[in-house]
Amino acid sequence: MKYASIALLALTLAACAGGGGSGGVGLPGALAITTASLPGATVSTTYTQTLQASGGTAPYSWLITTGSLPGGLTLDTSTGIIGGISTVLGTSNFTVQCTDSAATPAVVTRALSITVAPAGGALSITTTSLPAGAQGSAYSATLAATGGTTPYTWSITSGTLHAGLALTQSTGAIAGTPTATGTNSITFMVMDSGTPAQTDTKVLPLAVNSSGSQYDPSWGSNTPVSTINFNYNSGQTSEQNWSALATAMNALTPGQKLVIGAGTYTKTSFFNLTCSGNATAPIWIEAASGATVIINHSGTSQNIINVGSGSPVRYLAMRNIEFTGGSHGVRFYDCQNVWFDRNKVHGTGDAGISTNTNNTSFMYITRNEIYDTDGTGEGMYLGANNGAVIMSQSIIALNHVHDTNKATVSQGDGIELKQGSWGNLIAENLVHDCKYPCILVYGTAGQAQNIVERNTCYNSGDNAMQIQGECIVRNNLVINATGSAFASQVHQGNPTNLQVMHNTFINSGRAVNLSAWQGASNMVFANNVCYSQSNDAIRFATGNTGVTCVGNVIAGALVTVPAGGTVATSNTANPLLDFTSLTWNATSRNALPVAGCTIIGAGNATHAVSNDITGATRASQLESGCYDRP
Repeated sequence: MKYASIALLALTLAACAGGGGSGGVGLPGALAITTASLPGATVSTTYTQTLQASGGTAPYSWLITTGSLPGGLTLDTSTGIIGGISTVLGTSNFTVQCTDSAATPAVVTRALSITVAPAGGALSITTTSLPAGAQGSAYSATLAATGGTTPYTWSITSGTLHAGLALTQSTGAIAGTPTATGTNSITFMVMDSGTPAQTDTKVLPLAVNSSGSQYDPSWGSNTPVSTINFNYNSGQTSEQNWSALATAMNALTPGQKLVIGAGTYTKTSFFNLTCSGNATAPIWIEAASGATVIINHSGTSQNIINVGSGSPVRYLAMRNIEFTGGSHGVRFYDCQNVWFDRNKVHGTGDAGISTNTNNTSFMYITRNEIYDTDGTGEGMYLGANNGAVIMSQSIIALNHVHDTNKATVSQGDGIELKQGSWGNLIAENLVHDCKYPCILVYGTAGQAQNIVERNTCYNSGDNAMQIQGECIVRNNLVINATGSAFASQVHQGNPTNLQVMHNTFINSGRAVNLSAWQGASNMVFANNVCYSQSNDAIRFATGNTGVTCVGNVIAGALVTVPAGGTVATSNTANPLLDFTSLTWNATSRNALPVAGCTIIGAGNATHAVSNDITGATRASQLESGCYDRP
């Protein structure tokens, strides 16, 4: 009997212990709040949930002891019902207390929360990037969002659109004709129509590239004296149509423009274009607006087209024509002031474009696409070995050269400018997937320097960019090579008079390899970003005496690099976090530096380049690398 009394006393004490408890389940019969959590609410929508308890003595009474319910909701203290129409977004944390009706009331509490979500879900900007624009050309892009309550209202909270562009607040449309170039970092905000309103923001870079008109010949805007329309004759074979077209082209006289109708024109024998204009009356040969004109050479015994073989060609423009087949694609001989613009050259048995037989000057090779070469496989073969043939004072700009790396190609450079060629500009080309360097430039043999600037090169089976000397190399983005991203070495001449500034070199292997620079004249390596995943960031293979090396940001090892010439990124575990979106294998190539990274402000002002890879003016806080962060 004594033991039964003790057990009854223990049970009674355990039940009393429920008063002031935290709501955990106690012994059977003890008061406990059994509601473990509450479902979320939706703003401006009726909400009803009943708090539950067990044990103790009913009825129960309820109370909020700490915190508060979301705005618009109330607690019925006698029923435990939480109800109403929520008016405030977010999560509200609170503590409920339950008291039973026993003579000595038991009291328990539990911490709970309610999250109020927007009626349409969370508002979010879904646009991840904006397409690049071109200066002087119409631009259109529309921002997009999801969730919340439509309609949306768009605005800009930080940064500015380029002059000539405007944002429509009601639609998110960005439109206009930009007059300024460069990359602007812009923070866009979207606000929905809910009550209360939701907002979301996103930072999106917007790049506007130059129109490229600065690369066009001054005579290219002259008005033709007359226009001749050449239409494809569907009643004849493609070979017969070619024969007629070939005759028409070589019959052109200064000031005439030949406009070619759509069709495939097939040739099977040698053809040499000999028509020639003058500075005030050039000759134009181009496809009709919207027409696809294909000149195909069947087989590889002849070049698709030769220009100026045996007789000089001057002031000739060829535009918007597709060339395919043949040996070399288009081979220029005795040519000056020839403009090869917006053409496509592909499927050739050898190099795409060649100027390696006669000296050429004032060539304008712009906005072409060259790919799928064979044989030696160069996209462009400009000049000849050891200065036997030179190209001078010419412009190679805005071209897309790619896939010169098929298994049967023996070399496969993208753009190769040979020894002795001088005074040339290689600018704003996109060159990738090449067997040999994407861009390979030799020396000038003491003539005026070449300039290599604002190019994007990636995926090379060799060095991605290789420059011997007598060149200014600036504002290039170079990623992913079997060799080095950038290399300079003896190659039919010694490195000399070479300034490499404000480039971004990224490679899983060695980023930069500089050989035979020691003691050379006027050698500068400044304000570059050189990141290697597992090798050298910068290697001076034969020493650095006399070299100016300052303002470079690195990730990777250093070999014989002058003291004080570099600073290491703070993102040592993953250096690519310094960029907006960049990968070692070049699948992502947005090398705009992020705010706060080591690249920001690391440049040396003495060797600053005034504009960046987009053409934007660099700010006073000087970034190393090819991009300036707005």
